[in-house]
Amino acid sequence: MRKHNALKTRLPELLLPLIFLFGSCGVLQQDHHPTLNWLDEQLPEADSTVASLALGIAILPVTLPAGLVDTFIANPILVAPNAWRSTDDLVWANPQGTLFYQSALFLPKVVFTPVVFAFTWSTHIMLGE
Repeated sequence: MRKHNALKTRLPELLLPLIFLFGSCGVLQQDHHPTLNWLDEQLPEADSTVASLALGIAILPVTLPAGLVDTFIANPILVAPNAWRSTDDLVWANPQGTLFYQSALFLPKVVFTPVVFAFTWSTHIMLGE
């Protein structure tokens, strides 16, 4: 009984990241789904509701993997250049201070660049541009 109550009280905490992930702007943006967009352009327009329903059922085995490819492969590849620009802006752009100060910061910047890139990349993937 305690496990049920603990799960019930923690359910919002568990669902909030999923709601954020699936409801975020990056998932809903049209230009983040190149494979699905291409499939949509290739398919003929259905003349009636029955034809539309039949076409939808027939192409489900194709659209589901295409959506997964878009979500886990195409979208991360498409936003990687924007994430790199964000990383460059945060870590490397606008150096301030003396040459000695910048030389002392070089190694920490090199170390933190992959960490900042991973954060900005995941942010761009979930939230879009």
